[in-house]
Amino acid sequence: MRISGARILEGEELELVEGYLEVREGRIERIGRGFTARSDLNLKGGFILPPLVNAHTHLADGVARELYSGRTQPETVGPGGLKFRVLEETPERELVEEMQLTLAEMLRRGTLAHCDFREGGTRGVELLLRSSWPGRSLVLGRLLPGEGLEELLSRADGLGIPSLTQQPLGELRRLCREARRRGKLFSSHVAELPGRAGEEIRLALELRLSFAVHLTHASREDLSSLKRRGIPAVFCPRSNLLLSAGIPPLAAALEVGLPFMLGTDNVSVCPPDPWEELRFAWACVRRENPRAGGEEARILLKAVTVEPSRLFRLPWGPVEEGGEATFLLLSGGGELRNLRDPYTGLVNRTRPENLRGLWWRGKDILRERG
Repeated sequence: MRISGARILEGEELELVEGYLEVREGRIERIGRGFTARSDLNLKGGFILPPLVNAHTHLADGVARELYSGRTQPETVGPGGLKFRVLEETPERELVEEMQLTLAEMLRRGTLAHCDFREGGTRGVELLLRSSWPGRSLVLGRLLPGEGLEELLSRADGLGIPSLTQQPLGELRRLCREARRRGKLFSSHVAELPGRAGEEIRLALELRLSFAVHLTHASREDLSSLKRRGIPAVFCPRSNLLLSAGIPPLAAALEVGLPFMLGTDNVSVCPPDPWEELRFAWACVRRENPRAGGEEARILLKAVTVEPSRLFRLPWGPVEEGGEATFLLLSGGGELRNLRDPYTGLVNRTRPENLRGLWWRGKDILRERG
């Protein structure tokens, strides 16, 4: 299978290559530059890039969309917030159905993996794993009182802590140690609200989290400290702003060189669409830095493709020769026509109608699913 007329975002750095791509037996056999006479599919200036990865979700929250309206962040999703009462009162069958529908929506937008902070202990993890889809769900669980940690870690991909200040340090160290011993992820919401931001940053550095979520109220110095400790960030700008928690320091993260990813957070607050998240993140960056251009846009694209793929050790990698034939096809029409800067255009203008295909191991799974 030869796909021609393509602008290919190749390798870990998403280098722009204009040419064609050949697939054989589920692998990328060749990436060629320039024109080719033989072609099975001509994208006519469209794009080939890695599939999207949503680095932070709460899928089950979709049973109560717009729950935040008229409420503060603590009232909605804080300890004892309304969200938790809704989740407890909703039958398991409805939770699973909602997560299944949301995964289908994510797939149609080019998302092939996500990392979910899942409430409800081991049982909550199992409910999400019951939802079938061709993508990868990484599920970080939360330990319930009286529940065994070994049982939870046997089912989950790690632990997702709501806040590092809600448990004794000794318990946090135990959880972190046991997760690491099993090769699992250990993460937390960090500095989402101003009151406990400093203490959460200190604990995140001490525990050396696998990644820190939100960092809405982290300073430039905090970001530099996280970089030195090798702790990447996950920013969720739309959710943070709609919950009136602030705007994460995206421009500062770019300036200090902190590796980061993007997540859409609570489905009750935001549609799980990384393209929307990219557009909003780009606006946030431009608000702080009017000189931001194609280079910053390229890093934002990495934040929803190769960066999370590497951290989560997903079975596919960047688009490169010899790699798995797992990638997105985007048409170059509609809002993506006449682009002066392809990276900025992809970040700011891609719409669902631009999606021409989602290939997984050499097959277009969107076409197969009808």
